[in-house]
Amino acid sequence: MTFSDGRICAAGALIEYCWFIESIAHLFISTPASEIEPNKEAFDEDQAYVKNNFPVSVTLRQQLNITKSSNEIMSISSCIKTGNTLVFTDYSNKRLIICNSDGTDIHHIPLSYKPYYITEIDSNTVAVSCIDSTILIINISTRSVTSTINTRGYCCGISYNDNNLYVVIYRSIIHVMDLTGKVIRTIPIPTDGIYDITVDRDRLVCIDYTSIYCCSLDGKVMWKFKMDKFQDLTRVTTDNEGNVYVTNEETNTVIVVSDDGKHHKELLTESDGLDEPWGIYFDKKENVLLVCNERDGNAFLFDVIKKLT
Repeated sequence: MTFSDGRICAAGALIEYCWFIESIAHLFISTPASEIEPNKEAFDEDQAYVKNNFPVSVTLRQQLNITKSSNEIMSISSCIKTGNTLVFTDYSNKRLIICNSDGTDIHHIPLSYKPYYITEIDSNTVAVSCIDSTILIINISTRSVTSTINTRGYCCGISYNDNNLYVVIYRSIIHVMDLTGKVIRTIPIPTDGIYDITVDRDRLVCIDYTSIYCCSLDGKVMWKFKMDKFQDLTRVTTDNEGNVYVTNEETNTVIVVSDDGKHHKELLTESDGLDEPWGIYFDKKENVLLVCNERDGNAFLFDVIKKLT
């Protein structure tokens, strides 16, 4: 296991120490059966196939490795795909790793902060949330930081939608801000400990270690997915139909949950090459799922096959 998804602390060193301690703690917390959502039976994997536009299988399009040398050490926490370009956040080396979708032309953008979460603004621009209450706006074509936003607290998950950034602050509230950092409004989160989010189709999907929450843009919970076997969720993304994809580091799987929260299945496993998977991103234009492991530099592009309507 790796311990790298942080908690608020007074200074940078203490932040990472708190991350380490709390990450250990959550591994030993088991959820009582009584806390599983009342409609657990609706999550039976066999029933997933009755849902139209629900992913039933994947086909590997491309496997690649983003290391430049065999002894290179990296920690990839998140990723995106924009057109033919893949972007990865390497927090241990304070850099972005960028390459083509076939794994060629690997290059780096060095940063002054540790990047943990990333969202696409346009085909040339990304926003990255970093450990020190900082968001960097980065032009990946010119390989330069174009602006820096200082947030009102430690920032985690970040998502861009309708010209605004949605940022998890202190793991306790979401700030909606423009690209200058001006906070427009705030959104309450369904529980303390939320760290990753994605916003799409007038919905906000967020996760903590054990649960997936689908909320309206004013923070009202529409549904919640939780099962005992999923205890180490890491990153979240959605497709065109609102299906939710989540990496699970502990079980080396990718889970997909239907847009109404009633069906689920394990879409990818260790047999597909997953080894402590973290980053995940669904390219809605190409119907392709990007998944990356945290440590070994392996990344995968999968064509997602859905049941026909």
